[in-house]
Amino acid sequence: MPDCIESKTEFGRCPSAVSELFLLGTVHCDPKGFSRTRLFLERYRPGLILVEISEFALKFRKQHSCSLRKTFVDRVRAVSKKLKIEFGKAMKHPQISSILRQIIIPFEYRASAAYAGKTGTELVIVDHSEFSREWIEKTWPEMMSISNIEKLLQLESAEQSIPSLYRRAWKRIREGPSLPEKTPADMLRRQERENLISQKIISALEPFSMEKAVYIGGWWHLSSGGSVKTIRELLGIGLDSCGLLDREIDA
Repeated sequence: MPDCIESKTEFGRCPSAVSELFLLGTVHCDPKGFSRTRLFLERYRPGLILVEISEFALKFRKQHSCSLRKTFVDRVRAVSKKLKIEFGKAMKHPQISSILRQIIIPFEYRASAAYAGKTGTELVIVDHSEFSREWIEKTWPEMMSISNIEKLLQLESAEQSIPSLYRRAWKRIREGPSLPEKTPADMLRRQERENLISQKIISALEPFSMEKAVYIGGWWHLSSGGSVKTIRELLGIGLDSCGLLDREIDA
């Protein structure tokens, strides 16, 4: 476990509980994600669970996921009919399945909430609501559009297996860089998000002394070496306190 060195943090005094924090990276489109996360939590038995989802994103999905799913499924049905693709086959297309999983409440939160409800473990959500709002408003209309569905259903070769995504993620976590360079504005916004999540993590850890804690979120936040300082870098977490969901369960 890494030591917490005050001189290397931008967020003031770093609670000692950071030394007991484990970062668990996920591939958000993992169809086995819910069961894997539940099994991890049952084995690890943390005293605190921190999940990558914002208040806005959680509330938005609770209020709109059912209607959005119906709209999307109706569009898939229409496009599959136009392309003469069996509807059931279209719904199983990996890109379509991935979008459906994105619309609903993420498995990371659902599994953590189920475990917390069963055990009484503290659960805290830690993400940037404004970033979530911007991301949903910017990307979801195009993601769910008929034109995008039509394009995806004709790209069978674009499928990547979940194991290959996890292997690539682990390589990036070990070797970097964390993220391909984007526009300065985008990099700045991403850095703001990492800073805010890190601050929320530190605030959540304060009351928990040396109890084991786990952060569960997208694997990118565990990477390092890029222009954006990730949660792992901002909190000074060593590679030995990082893991990927598939490796932790299937090893």
